[in-house]
Order: sequence, then C-alpha cells, then structure tokens
Amino acid sequence: MSLSDEDYGRLLALRTGLRHFQRWSEQQAKVAGLTPAQHQLLLAIRGHHDRRGPTVGEVADYLLLRHHSTVELVDRAEVAGLVTRVRDSDDHRIVRLRLTATGARRIKALSALHLQELERLALRLPAAWQGLAPVQPVHGFAGAVSDTAGIFDVARVYGDAPRVSGRAVLVDRLWPRGIARDDAPFDDWLKDVAPSTELRRWFGHSPDRFDEFTLRYRQELQAGAARDAAALLREWASAGHVTLVTATKDVTRSSATVLRDFLRSH
Repeated sequence: MSLSDEDYGRLLALRTGLRHFQRWSEQQAKVAGLTPAQHQLLLAIRGHHDRRGPTVGEVADYLLLRHHSTVELVDRAEVAGLVTRVRDSDDHRIVRLRLTATGARRIKALSALHLQELERLALRLPAAWQGLAPVQPVHGFAGAVSDTAGIFDVARVYGDAPRVSGRAVLVDRLWPRGIARDDAPFDDWLKDVAPSTELRRWFGHSPDRFDEFTLRYRQELQAGAARDAAALLREWASAGHVTLVTATKDVTRSSATVLRDFLRSH
C-alpha cells in the first residue's frame, strides 16, 4: 500500500485533534471539580446499558484499567461522595455502582458541554472507532474480573449464570466446597499453579498482607512445578480464551488475580 503526503497529513491532523479534544475535556472536568479519571468513571456508570448499574469489572472494561486500579478509583470517588456501591437485587453476591445525586449532577453538566462541542466539531466518534476495541463484559461466573487483553479472565466458581466461552481452569490448591466433581463449571484443575500451602496459610486472605503475598507468589511462579503449570496456561491461551477460576470470595485480592497479572506481564 503506497501512502501519499496527504495521507500522513490526515493522520497527523486526526491524532492532533483528538489530543486537543482530550486536553479540553480534562480542563472541563477540573472546572467541574473532578479529575479526568473521575469524569470517565461517572460516564461509565451513567452510560451503562443496565440501569441497575455496572459492576467494577464492567467499569474496568470501559476504562481499560486493571481491576485493582478500578477498585482504587471507585474507593476515592465514593469518599468524594460521587458514587455508591449497592448489592444486586437478584444476586446479593454482585456489587453494582451507582451515582450519588452529586455525581449525577456533575456528569450531566459535563456531558451537555461535551455533546455541544462534538456537535460543533460535527463528530460522531463511536462510529469512527467501531471495531477497534470492542467492550465485551465477561459473563458466566460470579464476580468476574475481565482481562482487557482478551486472553485471560478471573472468575469465582460459584455463580448461576451461563458458562463463559473458552477454557475454564480451576487454579486453587483445594477443591471448592459444595461443587460436585461431575458438575464442576470448569474444564481443568491445575493445582500446581496455586500458591504453596505454606504461603496460602501465611496469607490467610488478609488484605494487609496482600502486597507481600503478591511478591512471594510471583517468586513461586518462576520455579518448579508452578513455573511449568504457568507455561501450560500460556500454551492453552495461545489457542483461545482462558478463564482462571477460584473459590476465593475476595476475587480482587486473590491468588488467581495475581496469577492473571503475572501471565499478562510474561
């Protein structure tokens, strides 16, 4: 494909225009008393298709953030009185995000300004980027944590929704309670990739120990049977989508999430 000087000029104009629009948008958010990240968060909640509100995992998809980064953003917005967490009316294991009255007022005012600016620029951006990075929330397990790279997901084994597509692998060292072997909602059990018994007992799912647990677990994943099991997961992922399944209640601070991030970084 041959490119002309005009083609390069059009691409430059497009990228420069988008950067100018982004800077303008950030300035408007600051005037409204929000950080750009908070602006994106409020828009993700208000623009979500389900009026009950999105989950943290769905917001992470919209913002192209890792799950733990989205949790921190939501925590700060909740302290600022912009958003609130509520339990799903049908499944109390699921937590959804909603705007407070303050958050709703601010995103409404900001959105009106942005729509006026887009009208002035005669832009219909969603049509322009359609197909570039589709937002596809993960379905199939309770508390699913999406991986935006589309290779690995993390999900909790207990859930009533239909199975996610791709290969589901239990990555806990212990078999989940209450799950019959014949009815297990996953394809494989790879317990060698789980934290050692000693590390698991030391951690005890204590939030205060999670950072140190992450460091120690990542070290274990680089040696012995855990390294071989991680390599097998990467091999499976090369052939299609892989969901890392855990029975841990706190999926955000679970070994499965640490494993997911480790596999992505390697």
